[in-house]
This record gives sequence, structure tokens and C-alpha cells, in this order.
Amino acid sequence: MSSLFHRLQWGCIFLLFFSAVSCSLQGLKKPEGEKEFFQESCRLEKLTHNHPDPSVRAQSHRKLAFLYVNYRNPQLDYTQALQEMESYLSLVPAKKETEDFNNWLAALKEIEKLQTGLEKAQKANRSLREEVAGLKETIDRLKSLDRQMEEKRRLTK
Repeated sequence: MSSLFHRLQWGCIFLLFFSAVSCSLQGLKKPEGEKEFFQESCRLEKLTHNHPDPSVRAQSHRKLAFLYVNYRNPQLDYTQALQEMESYLSLVPAKKETEDFNNWLAALKEIEKLQTGLEKAQKANRSLREEVAGLKETIDRLKSLDRQMEEKRRLTK
């Protein structure tokens, strides 16, 4: 009688274990296409704004940040990922974070600096190109004026 009870008990434990594992694996499904990334990011954004539990909102910010930097994501957004990580940090204690998370955060901050520097350089480049175009136009007018003056000198001789 006790062996039947033990078998039943172990059977229930295994069923509970496998159901828990299958539930946790459903959350691990990674989005593949652009549509799936968009759907997952929309779902996580709703959780970050609407869920009553602050720990769920915090984890949603974290997942959203890593979704934005996922190599399979066709629309990588490092700026948005940095914002989501900072939102996550504002909701949880900094001591709780792993070294990997802090490495990602530092890398994203550096990427943000580089993007800002690149945008400034591109803006300066555009203004320099406009200035060069204006100078070329001025040079062409001066050449034309020089030719006209040369023709007048020839006529006066």
C-alpha cells in the first residue's frame, strides 16, 4: 500500500515539475521576424505602463531593453534600449544587477555618446558641404569676372 502511495506521490511530483518546465519554456520563445519583434515590444510596453506589480513592470523594461539590442531584431534601437535599462534601474536596486547587465549598460551609454558625436559630425559635415558649394559658386563668379576684365583690357589696348 505504501509503495503505491509513493509511486503516486512521485508521479504527482514529476507532473508538477514537467508542467512548470513547460510553462517556463513558453516564456523563452524568441521572436523571429519583424512582425514578431513588433508584437513582443508592444506587449512588453503595455506591461511597463499598465501592470500593477512594480516587479513585473521592471522585468518588462529589462526584457524590452534586451529585445531592442537583439541581433535578430531588424530594427535595432540602442537609444531606446538604454532608456529601458535606465527605467529598469530606477525600479530595482542597483546592487541587484549582474555584471553582465552593468556591462551592457556601460556599452549602451558609450554607443549613445558615439551616436551623439556622429550626429554632430554629420551636421558639421553638411554645413561644411554647403559652405564649400557657396565658395565654389563664388569662385565661378570671380573667374567669370576675371574673364570679363581680361576682355576689357584687350579691347582697350
